[in-house]
Amino acid sequence: MKVIIPIAGTGLRMRPMTLNVPKCLLPIAGNTIIGHILAKLENMNVSEYIFVIGYLGEKVESYIRAEYPNIPAKFVWQKEPQGLGEAIGMCGDFLAEHEPVLIILGDTLFEADFSSLNANSGNVLYVREIEDPRRFGVAKVDKSGKVELLVEKPQEFVSNKALVGIYFISSTAELKKSLNYLISNNIKTRGEYQLTDALENMLKCGCEFTTDSIMQWHDCGTPEILLESNRCLLEDVFQSDLEARFPDCKFEQPCFVGSQTELSNCSVGPFASIGKNCKIKGTAIENSIISNGCVLSNSSMRNSILGESSSVNNFSGSLYTGNCCVVNPG
Repeated sequence: MKVIIPIAGTGLRMRPMTLNVPKCLLPIAGNTIIGHILAKLENMNVSEYIFVIGYLGEKVESYIRAEYPNIPAKFVWQKEPQGLGEAIGMCGDFLAEHEPVLIILGDTLFEADFSSLNANSGNVLYVREIEDPRRFGVAKVDKSGKVELLVEKPQEFVSNKALVGIYFISSTAELKKSLNYLISNNIKTRGEYQLTDALENMLKCGCEFTTDSIMQWHDCGTPEILLESNRCLLEDVFQSDLEARFPDCKFEQPCFVGSQTELSNCSVGPFASIGKNCKIKGTAIENSIISNGCVLSNSSMRNSILGESSSVNNFSGSLYTGNCCVVNPG
């Protein structure tokens, strides 16, 4: 099985955090977004990972090669993104027609069981029932559980089964044909080549699809959802040595503190994620993500995301910053 992870987007809704960092490398619960995704796949038989990169793609490639040197990785550049359909279509030359492919969007954090997937699993679309599916592609299924219709971002109700950005395709040859058909005929929806349209075309050509419900799903498209995802992921994290490492600090689990970080006279948690090589004193941190190398003093941080190597002094409240920002109200 091959895995395609599209991560070429600019992450506009996540600015200023994504001004210098691609969205997939944003820190969360002691890892990065892409790191959490790869952790879900480490026990699977993957012949090759294909990363579709674009915005700050060189940073993504450097990170993958440094942190995951043993995985078989290929990098495909989508320099002027025109949709998910285009991104997957650009990988066509690297897909064998009889080898299944698992597609996972690079800002999708999830809890799912892929252990039973194989070439005989058919085509499986992972879904989650939500109240307002208008921002997502949706799948309408018949009484037998087979997909009968796929629609990208319907403004009128079609189904509440939202596509969560995880697609297992065993009909790889048909996927390649449908994507080539869209692109060669310049068929776009809302100005982009949509993967949902290609899958719908496969349906019309006789391919069968089923759905599988995801256990947890976080589409990390905004700072608020990133913080929510951080809270959920930290529920599975417990560092038992924090009090011993930092005897003059108070901790309320769940929280995470990275290596080589110095804390003194601090109150940390709940739901605080602190990166590596930080120096923090006299500061309370709650429901926040503090990136590597930050320096904080005499502050109270709530509902905040700080970019790498940022400095905050004498501040109380919420902040979203990019890298190397300085906040010192005086």
